[in-house]
Parts: sequence; structure tokens; C-alpha cells
Amino acid sequence: MKSIIYTFLILFLISCNDKKQEQLEKSERIVDRTHEIKKSESASKYQDTLKIKYQEHKDLLDILTVLPDSTMESWGWEANERVEFVKTIKKNNCIIGTNEHFSNIALIKPNTMEIQVVDGRWTLSIYEIKPSNYIVITDDIVGDGNDIKCFEYDNGKLVYIKMENLFGDFFTDLLIDKENSRCVELLDDNKIGFEYNFKNAINVEISNSFYLKENENGDCLKGNILKYQFNKKTRKFDLLKIDWIESKK
Repeated sequence: MKSIIYTFLILFLISCNDKKQEQLEKSERIVDRTHEIKKSESASKYQDTLKIKYQEHKDLLDILTVLPDSTMESWGWEANERVEFVKTIKKNNCIIGTNEHFSNIALIKPNTMEIQVVDGRWTLSIYEIKPSNYIVITDDIVGDGNDIKCFEYDNGKLVYIKMENLFGDFFTDLLIDKENSRCVELLDDNKIGFEYNFKNAINVEISNSFYLKENENGDCLKGNILKYQFNKKTRKFDLLKIDWIESKK
């Protein structure tokens, strides 16, 4: 009798363990399936089709393919990948498959494109001197500032240009007294806070309205924004105005 009871208990325990194992496996399958669904939803979120008419942006896109890798050091987009990217647009007048971490195009105009890159942004802007001849400006924008590089593009060839050659010493232009060490130090401490707007085909704005205020820094600075206009003849940007603006942040 004891033997029968003992056998029954063993079978009961085995049965319970089998049920627990079955429930555990079922639970794991549900978790895995939920993960797959979330992963699929996350991926599809970035699989949008962006219409880009190649002929409207031909010069901008062609220049994109010849930029040196140094213009996008914070994330890296190799030349062969950019060539294929442009080929796809040329063939289909659209691009499919933007990515959560990079290559998510935020803006494209005839003279400017802006790409969301990891935790920053990257912009390419061009200013026409004459057909097939442009001033080219790239801006790799990350948490610790702007990496701006400038070139002249002429019929497929790029030549590097210092930013100062295009805009002059724009930080110094802001100073009321260039010999005042306190004011020079103030500007140096806030250089990382400057924003560069290259989106317009003719005009450029360089500003720092978040940290530099007229009521606090008016004794040192002429303003917190510099406004420029591109001059085709000189191939430079003429300073039009220095002004004070309030931060919108």
C-alpha cells in the first residue's frame, strides 16, 4: 500500500513539474513574441518613404558624394554609401529605410540638407557662385559643439577653405573693446553656445541668444547675432548687421 502511495506522489510531482515547465515555456514565448512585435513596430517606424526629386537637388546631392569623411567624423558615412544613396534617389526620386540612429533626413531644400545623426544633427549647405561652382559648408553638430568645414566646389572638385576666409573673425566682430580681457574671456567661454543657420540660399545667421543677453553683456558685446549675405563676386559672406535678439528657448 505504501509503495502505491509513494508511486502516486512521484507521478503527481512529475505532473506538476511538467505543467510548471509548460507554463514557463509558454510565458517565455509570449515575452519573446511581445519583444518581436515591439522590435517590428520600432523598425517600421523608421521605414518611411521620403520623396526627393533628384533634379531639384542635383547639385546638393552630387556634392554630398564627394565630401571627405572628415566632414562627418562624429558618425561616419562613407563615400561609397553616399554614392549608393544618391543613385537610389536618382533612380526612384525617393529614399526608403531611414534609421533610428542615423540617416533620418529632417530637411532637404535645393541648397541645404539636414540629417538627424545619433544624438545630433549634420547639415550640408551650398551657395552658388555660378553653375557648377559653389561655396560648400558642412556642420557636424554634436553635444560638445559644432564642427564646421568649408570648401569651394568647382565642376566636381573640392578645395578646403578656412571659415575665417568666408566670414572674417566673427567672434571678434562682436566685441565693443577687443582689448578688454574680461569681455574676450566672456566670449571664449560662450563660443560653444553659438548656433549657425545655413538654411537660406543667400543669408546666414550666427547667434548665441541663450547665454548672451543684452542686459547682462551689453557692456562687452555689440549683440548676440550676426547677419550675413553671400557675395558671389567676392565669394565671401558680407556682414550686414549685428543685433540683440531674445532666446526663444
